Amino acid sequence: MLESESISPASVIEWDCFKVLAYFSYFRYPLTALEVWKWLYAPVGRWTLAEVVEVLTHSSWLNERVSVKDGFYALGRDIAEQLKDRHIRFQDALQKYKVLAPVLRYIGRLPFVEGVFVCNSLAFHYTNAKSDIDLFIVTKPGRVWTVRLLVVSMMALLRKRPGEAKVNPICCSFFADSNRLDLASLKIDGEDPYLAYWLATLTPMIDNKGILTRLYTVNRWVGEILPNASGVERAYRWVPKIMRRLPTLAISERRAREMQEKKFTSVICGMKNVDTRVVVNDFMLKFHVNDTRQEILKYLEEKLCVS
Repeated sequence: MLESESISPASVIEWDCFKVLAYFSYFRYPLTALEVWKWLYAPVGRWTLAEVVEVLTHSSWLNERVSVKDGFYALGRDIAEQLKDRHIRFQDALQKYKVLAPVLRYIGRLPFVEGVFVCNSLAFHYTNAKSDIDLFIVTKPGRVWTVRLLVVSMMALLRKRPGEAKVNPICCSFFADSNRLDLASLKIDGEDPYLAYWLATLTPMIDNKGILTRLYTVNRWVGEILPNASGVERAYRWVPKIMRRLPTLAISERRAREMQEKKFTSVICGMKNVDTRVVVNDFMLKFHVNDTRQEILKYLEEKLCVS
């Protein structure tokens, strides 16, 4: 599907570079040479950064298809607009981290929370005024329902949820048990580049149990697909200072599940466990109704039909 057999005019390394630029063109996200090398997706060769820089600089095949400006590379001829947009979105992302800080101080005090990670567009510092602040929350074993109840209840009280907050809504739509961190079962049919990039860019905001290391360990397939990606570290100023944990509540996990399932919308009920967009069980709660992974994969396949 994403192989280079049909692209005879290009060398293998040219094709590997084009492939990653094609993926990020869906988001209109230009890349530096270092980022092209870092995000190479299932490359045929184990290229060095120097080799990637060389081919980006001197390849006539890529020059016909790729624009370059100020050290950034992108498909399309509107790279100046893409660069301007990336800068604006970066500034928006910095504001979102400031908004997130007090929320993290609350979530970090909750019992049974073992990890909180920024994900999706904010992990790339590529948000706009309409973007949600997306969080992936890892809980103690057997406590996904309890933690979700506590988190969502507070977000509702503060009117921070999507659809309630006018700006910078906090989207807590993915919870996982710390004993069930293998996410390979969430792949869509065929290849799933988005899930690989999603995992590789998880940004730890609260991680006192080495959850990120465990995620990388049990999801080794990500490292095979993205061999140059490295774990994300957050700047110290964005790491929340957590006070003592709140007392453990007497509510049972079963009761927490019953309370929340009663409030599920008809859309959630209709999509629940049909595929990997909405997953509801005692180990994982994932509510990605607007999952664009199939659309992204189709877009990438079309972009790769070049000569």
